[in-house]
Amino acid sequence: MPPVKAFNSDVEVLYDVPRIEEKLIIRALTNLGIKPKLTTVKDTPLVFNEGAPRVCIVRPMSMYRAAYSAAVREASGSFTINSSDTIINCGDKVLTLSKLASAGLRIPKSIVALTIQSAEEACKLIGLPLVDKPPIGGWGRLVSLVSDETTYRSLLEHREMMTSQQLKTHIIQEYIKTPGRDVRVIVLDDEVLGAMYRYKQENEWRSNVALGAKAVGFKPDDELREICIKAANAVKGVFVSVDVLESDGYFLNEVNGVPEFKAFIEATKRNVAADLANYIVKVLKR
Repeated sequence: MPPVKAFNSDVEVLYDVPRIEEKLIIRALTNLGIKPKLTTVKDTPLVFNEGAPRVCIVRPMSMYRAAYSAAVREASGSFTINSSDTIINCGDKVLTLSKLASAGLRIPKSIVALTIQSAEEACKLIGLPLVDKPPIGGWGRLVSLVSDETTYRSLLEHREMMTSQQLKTHIIQEYIKTPGRDVRVIVLDDEVLGAMYRYKQENEWRSNVALGAKAVGFKPDDELREICIKAANAVKGVFVSVDVLESDGYFLNEVNGVPEFKAFIEATKRNVAADLANYIVKVLKR
């Protein structure tokens, strides 16, 4: 592909902590002749209605930093990947489940409880074992597998001491017994880039790579491709990762609006950063 005539004003990468993913994205853009503007949102004030880049790649780790950064750039006319709406709807798991359920997609049986009392009632409705998690957070943090009522009561009391209402809010879900793994799929512009299994570590029920899960690439079947594209569309995501549970079919679990993909590249050998850079070239040529 010939180099694209692009200047700092055309593409911007917004980030707070430069991870390997951001470095790969910058390298992939540079390889296509695009020199992106690099903006550290922790240090740089974001001004409404000032000259903005045509395309803004939103990569802060913090959901609110990402959403607010995207919102400011959108007000100035930038095309953001992803939009502030997508980032909020992915970053808050209650909103994610709402979008997936509204689209008719299969999710685990889920109940939202705003107080200890309603969480205890939800426990009776869901039954044990159950999964309890707050609407916000990543890498499996504060996601709990609960097997008895005494333990659950202690969990509820600890969460009630937290200052954020979001951390006091409970998503209570049926426990889906999986074959010791979950599935992660990356979708870009209605195309599935690949899929990987995340095999949980021994003595760990969660399958997050951050918790030591082993990532193994595989070829997704047509059903998995279809539901993941529908999940991306449900949150209006351009570039997302979709987490899926397997048990007598597929259950959609979460959608990530600022997807990490280092482990995905290693498992699938798919150059996700290059795919994203090529997509941005398409956007610039519109």
